[in-house]
Amino acid sequence: MSAANTGNAGEFLVELEEKDAFLALHNCFTLNSDLILKNEADPNPVSAKIQFFADKKIFLETPQLDKLALFQGQTSIKFFIGTEVYFIKTSLEVVDDQICFDQSSKIVQLRRRKEPRYNIPEKWNQTAAVWSIELKIKNLARVTDISYGGCRFEVPKLSLSINKGDQIRIQYQIFKRADVVCDAIVRFIMRKPNGTTVLGLEFTQLQKSHKSRINNIVEDLVNHYAVKSLL
Repeated sequence: MSAANTGNAGEFLVELEEKDAFLALHNCFTLNSDLILKNEADPNPVSAKIQFFADKKIFLETPQLDKLALFQGQTSIKFFIGTEVYFIKTSLEVVDDQICFDQSSKIVQLRRRKEPRYNIPEKWNQTAAVWSIELKIKNLARVTDISYGGCRFEVPKLSLSINKGDQIRIQYQIFKRADVVCDAIVRFIMRKPNGTTVLGLEFTQLQKSHKSRINNIVEDLVNHYAVKSLL
């Protein structure tokens, strides 16, 4: 099945905790790995390396320092540790005539899924919600994709306090299949400019009936995309 059909092609992004982010940067320095930098105002990439760490900043070296000094706004940085891929979104600074960025900049890692995740077709009817049992607050949502082990929700107006690692209660009904109510661990949070919150969720403590319902949904999607690929 093509990446267009599954949507995520077995890959997803995970924001690293502070200690893991520092370890990735330290490995990048130790292995002398290249950093590929792109600025939103300039599509042409610049290659650099980590020169040293100081005052909680990462200092860079490159033959194109003059060009980096002109980078304005957000800069995207990509680097590899072996076959692992990492991304940073940050702003560059000039300190004592040297280019650097803040060591606390968010780093995300591209990871491979154990199971493929399938996009929910837009024309399929569905309902979904996430809520706090204690506060009795429910937020309507939309399931954008699903696998045997997890799914992704888009919540237009999230009024709950949800953090990465939290266990939450979710509900969804997709296409012709029965309603599923289960717990999930929040593995990823992203807030879009339009105010929508994206939650990457891993199912936890599934009952046998819930597993069966999820399997049915995934099988419906596999069949849907199999037929579509033949058209």
